[in-house]
Amino acid sequence: MKLFKHRKVTRLALSGALLMALLSGCEYEYIQEPVLPPITTELKFSTEILPIFNEKCNTSGCHATGGIAPDLSPANAYNSLMTGGYVSTEDPSGSVLYHVITTGSMKSFSTAEYNQKILTWIEQGAKNN
Repeated sequence: MKLFKHRKVTRLALSGALLMALLSGCEYEYIQEPVLPPITTELKFSTEILPIFNEKCNTSGCHATGGIAPDLSPANAYNSLMTGGYVSTEDPSGSVLYHVITTGSMKSFSTAEYNQKILTWIEQGAKNN
C-alpha cells in the first residue's frame, strides 16, 4: 500500500513539474504602437478619411452598400457614420468608430497612422469636407 501511494505521489509530482515547465515556456509578445507626431493640419474627410475606408473597409464588400453597417462606400460613408451614432465629437476617443478600430473587431484592419487620422478628424469636428 505504501509503494502504491509513493508511485501516486511521484506521478503527481512529475505531472506538476511537467505542467509548470510547459506554462513557464509561454510568453506573450507585446508590441508597442509607434508614437506618431501630432497632426497639426486640418484633415479632410474626402482626401484623408474616405481613402482609409476605401482601402480597408469596403473593398471586400463588408461595409459597402448593402453590406454590414455602417455603409462606408464613398457616396454614403459620412452620412452613415454620423446618423448611425458611430462618431461623437463630444467624446472623440469614446466614439464607436474609434473604439472598434483600436480595440474592437476591426483592430486588425487598421494601423496606428489610420487610428490617429480618424481620431484627429473626429477631434477637429468630424467635418464633411
